[in-house]
Amino acid sequence: MKTRIIQSCAFAFLILFVGLGLSGCREEPAAFRFVFMTDIHLQPERNAGEGYAAAVEKVNQLKPRPDFVITGGDLIMDALGQTYERADSLYRLFLEISQHLIPPAYHCIGNHELFGVYTQSGIDPSHPEYGKAMFKNRIGEGSTYRSFDHQGWHFILLDGIGITPERRYIGLIDEEQIEWLKQDLQKTGLDTPVVIALHIPLFSVMTQFLRGPLTPNTAGLVITNAKEVWDVCEDYNVRLVLQGHLHVVEDIGWRNTRFITAGAVSGKWWEGPYRGFEEGFVVVDVRGNDFDWTYETYGWQAER
Repeated sequence: MKTRIIQSCAFAFLILFVGLGLSGCREEPAAFRFVFMTDIHLQPERNAGEGYAAAVEKVNQLKPRPDFVITGGDLIMDALGQTYERADSLYRLFLEISQHLIPPAYHCIGNHELFGVYTQSGIDPSHPEYGKAMFKNRIGEGSTYRSFDHQGWHFILLDGIGITPERRYIGLIDEEQIEWLKQDLQKTGLDTPVVIALHIPLFSVMTQFLRGPLTPNTAGLVITNAKEVWDVCEDYNVRLVLQGHLHVVEDIGWRNTRFITAGAVSGKWWEGPYRGFEEGFVVVDVRGNDFDWTYETYGWQAER
């Protein structure tokens, strides 16, 4: 009888232990996959529409299929110096092809989405869709930055484009957005893993590799106030920053954060690979509180 009691107690303890273990597992973020595709530079020329459609099809065929897609800006080529009719047609073309994406998509703004900013466009700043308004109205759901949660991770899409009084663009996170970022991260908490996506990189080493270690970046190449932005982020669990703009692939590690510049769907603006980097996009596989990533090409061949 004593043996049976001991066995019964041991069995009950095992059930309790396993139950607690499973309960702990359920609290961890589940595994999922997402895609970051940037610098599409969609246009009717250079068979860009066919190329983007091929990239969309490759995303749809990935196994396992991504839960969602984040685009990293420079979706069209371009609205900066164009007429309203040209810019409008490019946005329409992008939305037409993008509707074939099976996973839902969240979009970052790039410099080429700014409508009429260059003076050669002939557009007056009083135009209702001038600057960032066209992106807000067509793609951004009324904003140029936002955040959302997925499977225990927090995703932040930033607007890193500033417009100068001379009607040029620079890399900049404005003060209003920095205040929003502070509040968003405070709501998220210190432990939740965070992914930040934006077009112009916070940090890059491309210039230093190409031109020497003492060569400075230009104001249009990186976020000019990146240090201020990172001071807001560094105490939080920011695991990954996804960037575009440069058309090259970079993987920079700093403490617990990876800064990945994702190459370009368009490669060298639909004229082939750029600096040895083929046309492609980044696939991120999240498991619990960690992730892996790959750069996926999709077999595009530019016309010669």
